[in-house]
Parts: sequence; C-alpha cells; structure tokens
Amino acid sequence: MYPSHSYESQLPQPQAQMNVGSFGMTVNPAAGSFGQPIPMQQPMPDMRAGSMGRQEYSWPAQSNQNNYVSADTYQGPGPGGTKAPECEDECAEEECDPDQCGDEHRGPKPEGCLCGLDTRPLLPIGLFISTLLGGICMLVCQLPVLNSLIGGFEFVLGMFIAIFSILYLVTLGTTVYCALSDPGQLRRDYSQRYTAMEPLSQGQTRSQPPLPKRAHKTWLYRQPVRRYDHYCRWVTNCIGLLNHREFFIMVCGLVVIAVLGTAIDLVALIAVFSRANWLARIAVLLHLFYSVVLMALAGPILRIHVGLVLRNELANEWKRNDFYVVMGKHGGLISVNELSDDEFNARFDTFTYDKSRNSFDKGWADNCWSFWCIPRWPQHQMGEF
Repeated sequence: MYPSHSYESQLPQPQAQMNVGSFGMTVNPAAGSFGQPIPMQQPMPDMRAGSMGRQEYSWPAQSNQNNYVSADTYQGPGPGGTKAPECEDECAEEECDPDQCGDEHRGPKPEGCLCGLDTRPLLPIGLFISTLLGGICMLVCQLPVLNSLIGGFEFVLGMFIAIFSILYLVTLGTTVYCALSDPGQLRRDYSQRYTAMEPLSQGQTRSQPPLPKRAHKTWLYRQPVRRYDHYCRWVTNCIGLLNHREFFIMVCGLVVIAVLGTAIDLVALIAVFSRANWLARIAVLLHLFYSVVLMALAGPILRIHVGLVLRNELANEWKRNDFYVVMGKHGGLISVNELSDDEFNARFDTFTYDKSRNSFDKGWADNCWSFWCIPRWPQHQMGEF
C-alpha cells in the first residue's frame, strides 16, 4: 500500500527517471503534481483548501507521446482547490503536507520523508493509538467516576463498560480494516482486458474497454478502484467499493467517541476535582483535550460524507464539481466548470447541487438503501450504483 509496494515504484528504472504523472499524463510537466501541462486555471489564493475542497480545472489535450497511458479516467484538477460550502473551515483530512503524506494523485516525495523513511503511517498509527489510549482511560477512570456520582451500582457500571467497549472495538476494527483492505480494485479477469499504465508496444496505442462507471485510476494501486470515493490520509488508503461503508462507520464512531467523551469528561471533572487524586485529574483533563480535538477533526469529515451519502455522490465527483451549477446570463443553468476563473471565484457561494445531473441520485431513502444494502462482494459487482 505504501510507495514501496505501489505500482509506480515498480516501473523499470530507466522509465522511472521520467516524471510520469499519476494518471499516465505528459512527461515532465511544467507544473502541478497531476502530470498536466502548465496552462491551468488559477483561482484566488483565499479560496484554497486542499484536495478535499472544491477544485476547478481545465481539460487540456492529452499528449500521446508518453510511454505509459491509462484508460480514460479523471485527469486531475489544477494545483490547489477551492472550498465547498459544506466545509467552510479547512477539512481535517487535508491538513497534512502532501509532500510528506501523499494526496489524491501522488505518493509522498522522497525529499518529504523523514531521514528517508515514509512518514505516512504515522497518521493511522497515531489515530489508532490515541483512540486505544482514550478508550482505556474512559473505561478505567471516567466511567467508574461517573458511576459513583449516580449511586455506585455495579450493574450500571458493567453496562457502561460493555457499551463503550463495543463502541471502541468497532471503531478500532473499522480503522484497521480501512487502512489494510483492498478498496475494490477491478477483478483479475476484467483487468486482463484492461491493464492500467501498460507500456505501448512499438509506439502503437492499444484499444482498451471503458472503465466501469465511477471507477478511477489512482497512484496507489496498479488497477483502477471500483466506485472510488477518495484517498484518506488518516488511513493512508483509498476509499472505494469494498471499504466505503467501513470508513463511514469509522468516522461515525470517532465522532460518537468525541461527543460522549467530552460530555462525560465535563461531568467527571466535578468529581475528580473534589478529591485529592492528581492522577485522575490529569487523566480527565488530557482526555477532555483529546475529545475536543477529535471532535474538531472528525466532525467536519462526517458532515461532508453524510451529505454525500444522502445524495449518492462520491467525494471524487464532489471535488470535480460534476453536479454543481449556477444561473447563466440567459436564465439557464450552466455547469460551474464552464465558468472563467473570475466568475468561478465571484460566484462560488452560489453553487447549487443539480440532482438531474446525477443519474445515481434516486432520493435520500433509495440512496441510503443503495449505500448500505446493495451487496458489494459478488464478483460481478462493478460499483455502478
């Protein structure tokens, strides 16, 4: 999953010297990390927010002189991006430096590593350890204190411990699963007909079947990922067909842990500060700080993905503004991607989701059913829902 195991790190050494874009674009592009030529739109700096925010891009003609090509997938936006109305503050998932953590379209740069070591695993490891330690603190400190305030019933304490143990186990389990699982690469029998980043033979292009709807080629895997949603730095893995629901459960679990932890810590402070136990005071204060920080980080991410699920919109489509429109000069609706730089920035706050442009949006009830109930593991499942 990390660069040493990614497909691009396995390219032949002479070819590796070429600055091949993550999607098989032009060689040695002049700017940007997406392997595109330099003439890109440049929105105003104050509208930037990292790769989870809205992004504008142009579609320059693709050169066929590169040695590696991929199928007709999303070619990537220009440098930077603009915020979405759903995330006025910078989203927590994007606060890491892309040169060190990697991002949607490329792995970490070698010079971004610490002493030559890939620092990307530090985020999922830190998330797992902090959640585990927070759970231990809650079970051995806050819950007994809370139980003593309501009468000291052993049955109530046992019920609290059981409920929170399940909450932490589910959250930690889905975190590990999202970090280590295959997000849903194309099946082997299908990939025999479509080989991503396949070298051209004698300079002649080979016809390739189109990708399934909503599939996407990413730098992290050799094969395109079915129903690709986004690249998450907190688990250093792509979120796609086979781990999207687990990712949603993980984020929900983190938010519930943060909200309940903050509430219980505030109540527990009353008890621990009435006692002469400095260790308990320090533990509750540290856990309160952890809960508040976790709420600030995970809350905006959950808010975004709840809206995406209700609209049956993938984060990859959301970032490309596929389904967003503004009112045109003659009264008709036009795609925001058709706007000029100045118009895009000036009318950013008026972007509106157009349900008619999203053929997968069947209403929030059917969308939720599709997300949670459609089987994802059958071999024939291409994620086209």
